[in-house]
Amino acid sequence: LFRIFEATSMKLIVFAGILSYCIAQEDEITSSDLSYFEAAVAGYKTRDRRLKAKPVQFYAMGDAPYSNTEKLNLPVQIANLDPNVEFAVHLGDMQDRVSTCVPEPYDDLAKDLKKSKVPILITPGDNCYYDCANWKEGFQYWSDALGQTLDANWDMKFNIRRQPVRPENFAITHNRVLFIGIHTLWARKIKDQKHWNMVENQNINWTKNQLKNFAHSGKVDAVVIFTHSYSRKTLYKKYWEFLSDEAETLELPFLYLQGDAHRFNQDTPFRAKNILRTVVDRGGISDPLLVVVDTSKKNPFIFEHRALSGKY
Repeated sequence: LFRIFEATSMKLIVFAGILSYCIAQEDEITSSDLSYFEAAVAGYKTRDRRLKAKPVQFYAMGDAPYSNTEKLNLPVQIANLDPNVEFAVHLGDMQDRVSTCVPEPYDDLAKDLKKSKVPILITPGDNCYYDCANWKEGFQYWSDALGQTLDANWDMKFNIRRQPVRPENFAITHNRVLFIGIHTLWARKIKDQKHWNMVENQNINWTKNQLKNFAHSGKVDAVVIFTHSYSRKTLYKKYWEFLSDEAETLELPFLYLQGDAHRFNQDTPFRAKNILRTVVDRGGISDPLLVVVDTSKKNPFIFEHRALSGKY
């Protein structure tokens, strides 16, 4: 009996190991427990200047429109945005995965976004261009229609800084909060490792520069990273380590806001537990997520889910 039990136990251990490996490889988000993040930021001293900054409100959306129905509903979702909210951000994947990419979907989305009363920023996703048969051509389509050319469409309350060598990367400083947009993708296969490494290094340089100028100098009390995918160790190891190091040194609350996984969830997968990763629902599931950053609170990040609107 002991041998049977021992053999069965070994099989269960092996199965659990394989299961854990598969979950890790797919990077499924398995925890919505915020205790690690709350414990990490609880010890930070509330500075007097935090009480003087007004809360910042913005919308976050991503991974849409995929279907024809979602394309019809998107203008309704945009029309329902509160014009008093400072801005919105689309976290990439403005179309479903396709191999043949043409300019029309990019141009159509740009037309819809420009109708918004709320300024909208956007980061690229893998569906936007990397899954195209000619990914360089796909990125050109994205850049021409949805890059920094959108900025001129609105009279903004703040200045948008763009990285000269990678203009889809942006940064905003508003009400003592630093917002940084970077270029990350989910890829089953990296098509050009040299280019991939170059983009990762440019993400690091851009983030480092913004943190040096605004966070290390004491000009902000919270940091928000906008991007499409999780900077997982397997794809972006250098950025993962870099951001963890910076967050641990600065002792500020960080929000890493992404799309890609399609369902709202939160966890703390970075080594620095003061980085709260949050995934937004994709646009076909719910309306853009309303996020409030209130640096007078111990946990400065507040999330308000909004039911799916639309008439189709």
